[in-house]
Amino acid sequence: MIRNYFTIAMRTLVRNKLYAALNIAGLAFGLTCFLLIGLYVFDELTFDRQHSNADRIFRVVEHKNVNGEATTIGAASYQLAEGSKRHIPEVENTARIDRIGRANLINPENPVNFQENISVVDENFLRVFDFPLLSGDKITALKEPNSIVINEELAMRLFGSVDVLGKKLQWGHLDTPSKITGVLKNHPRNSSFDFNSLISEPNAEGYKQFIASDWSSNNVAVYALLRADAKPEAVAQKMTRLVLSNYQPEKGTSLHFSLQALPDLHLHSAEITDGARNTNVDAMVQGNPVYIKVFSFVSLFVLFIAGINYMNLSTARASNRAKEIGVRKSIGAVRKNLVYQFLFEAILVTTLSFLLALGLINLLLPYYNEFVGKQLSLNLQTNYRIWLMAAGATALIGLVSGSYPALLLSGFKPVMPLKGLKINQNASAGFRKGLVVFQFTVSIVLIIGTIVLYRQVKFLNNTNLGFSKDLLVVVDVNTGKARSGFEAIKAEMAAIPSVRSVSVTSRVPGEWKTYRRVKINTESNRTEPGMAYFFGADKDFLGTFGVQLARGRNFINPSDSTSVLLNETAANLLGISDATGQYVEIPMVSSNGGDFQPVNKDGAPFKARVVGIVKDFHFQSLRDKIAPLVLGYNRNPIHGIDYYTAKIQPANVPATLEKMKAAMVRADADDPFEYHFLDDQLARFYLEDNRRQSLMTWTALSAIFIACLGLFGLATYSVEQRVKEIGIRKILGAGTFGLAALLSRDFLLLVLVANLIAFPIAWWAVHQWLQEYAYHIDPEWWMFAAATVLAALIALLTVSYQSIKASLTNPLENLRSD
Repeated sequence: MIRNYFTIAMRTLVRNKLYAALNIAGLAFGLTCFLLIGLYVFDELTFDRQHSNADRIFRVVEHKNVNGEATTIGAASYQLAEGSKRHIPEVENTARIDRIGRANLINPENPVNFQENISVVDENFLRVFDFPLLSGDKITALKEPNSIVINEELAMRLFGSVDVLGKKLQWGHLDTPSKITGVLKNHPRNSSFDFNSLISEPNAEGYKQFIASDWSSNNVAVYALLRADAKPEAVAQKMTRLVLSNYQPEKGTSLHFSLQALPDLHLHSAEITDGARNTNVDAMVQGNPVYIKVFSFVSLFVLFIAGINYMNLSTARASNRAKEIGVRKSIGAVRKNLVYQFLFEAILVTTLSFLLALGLINLLLPYYNEFVGKQLSLNLQTNYRIWLMAAGATALIGLVSGSYPALLLSGFKPVMPLKGLKINQNASAGFRKGLVVFQFTVSIVLIIGTIVLYRQVKFLNNTNLGFSKDLLVVVDVNTGKARSGFEAIKAEMAAIPSVRSVSVTSRVPGEWKTYRRVKINTESNRTEPGMAYFFGADKDFLGTFGVQLARGRNFINPSDSTSVLLNETAANLLGISDATGQYVEIPMVSSNGGDFQPVNKDGAPFKARVVGIVKDFHFQSLRDKIAPLVLGYNRNPIHGIDYYTAKIQPANVPATLEKMKAAMVRADADDPFEYHFLDDQLARFYLEDNRRQSLMTWTALSAIFIACLGLFGLATYSVEQRVKEIGIRKILGAGTFGLAALLSRDFLLLVLVANLIAFPIAWWAVHQWLQEYAYHIDPEWWMFAAATVLAALIALLTVSYQSIKASLTNPLENLRSD
């Protein structure tokens, strides 16, 4: 029976080549889009799932409120980690990691400097997490002080081999070398961790004394491995009680902890400051669960639209198969057999489409991976769940899209088609129209969304930020020599003919590191300090970055070490309108998003004179409103310099960079010359927006293309059914334009109905999305009008080909049989 079904199905496809091609192409295109987006979504949803105990590992998150100032940080104290294991039965083990900066890492056998991040972990880290070791023992690798575990990529860079156990490495700032006790496999791309080396916690006496009484800091990221029956909420409450029983917060401070599941780190950490700074910043930047939902629904819509096309064309061509059904029923076929036959045809079509989709995916994946920044694949090594999803989607779309035609066609009475009577398809015609409306509703929503997203991304990239971002080379300062001798280095860089100006700062606009925050108030109001961001700058900052001075003056010389500049928002916060003779006090500072600490050890505030007010500029992303900002002179007690920034001329940039590098090397040969262009760094703020805009564009084009395939097939069938009517109208004098308009009118009306449904949906969706940005465009009427015109034009072009072709045919050929 199956062989018979297959034979009949193949004959049907061969006999109706155009409709078979339309169905297979549409379904293949839909499956391709579905699987490509599915690979991306699956990768996002499986972040950190490579650890066998991922569902039992939780990050400790501290929630603190100090006089109404709330902070949420993914870090905690040393003793919380140690005490939880001893006093909370549900905690099986804990691990901690702290990134304490960057330094040169040198292989003494081949002393080439590599600037690497320093990640300090306890001995349990490799026991809690499943970071596979190529060599070494995870139980003992980090037990002894001065032990270091490196990954295979770093081993190859330093030694050219992964056989490095027992070799020594030297950190630039440490006197004692580190012994390599293990080699890790490289992390998968969908991991929230990006370290390439781990060093064991030190055993210095001062360090041990500090951690022995540390219940209050949030210096380290703490991960708790809970027992299988533990309830995270209850454990978090016990952690809060444990800390508060050993540490009494200051008056006005409230404190509690929560536990965040490891698999949630990537998609649900937008409001959490990463205290250990161990997040993988290149892993699609920061995952967004909203976009995961949007693209999941969009991929399903595209696949659903492809299935709708199959249903549309199958039901539209019901009359063409009526005699076949009549003959089969008259010789004994029962309805069940016919249903199986048509379902088999649908599954055959989807199977052929799936095979075609696999070929398309493997052709597109290299470009797609480059675009989304991942390493996705669809081969025999791919996770079995991907293949189950692909097979399930193919079978489901085949069964669902083939079920309605199968039930409709198998329900014909045999006597009607054999007597030449017309099959009444009014019901199915209404159903087909509804499906066309649905297809174009989805397509129009995607068109509007793409236009709005494109305009918003263009706005983000072209908005005046309040400073100049072009041709600014930012050089990272990595060693003490480059800091202490900055005047000489700056002067040498400024003397390069192609360098227009040079500034030294502790942070730069568009900073990818954490800005320091300060509590600030005026002399007359010491009870209600406000919060502002802070970074140090020299007298050339305004000129180099093109920041405008609104009132007062700029820094002049080292005597301004106790002077500050405020941005307009900070001036308004403090009620300062005159930049002359005003004094402010900064009693507290927060580094890396942690607790506020006194600026001076004796508790005395930093008292500074306001000498100028600068116009507001966007030193953060356009997602954030411009916040109060304090610019301290570079010799301030809060934050020293960390960058040289040079404004260069556009001619012969490589030569300019070489001269700047030479200036740095002469000052400190051990400091690698690390630089980037500021406009490139600012573009990283919106890297995901650009990717999503492109992905949305291609998805919208895919939905439109599939909808047009279905519309083309329906138009072809409609013309076939009306050839005699067209012939009669031509004989009676109807022109080509009139006939084309007549045949296109019904389809255009369906598109207009789709617009009416799509507009409110699209308006609501884009308004919800734009709330993500503090600065954004407003949707305008022309965006909706453009979508209407575009959809109507696409539908008209799709339908008009068949309409014009039919109207140009000799009417005698269509009427000859009558």
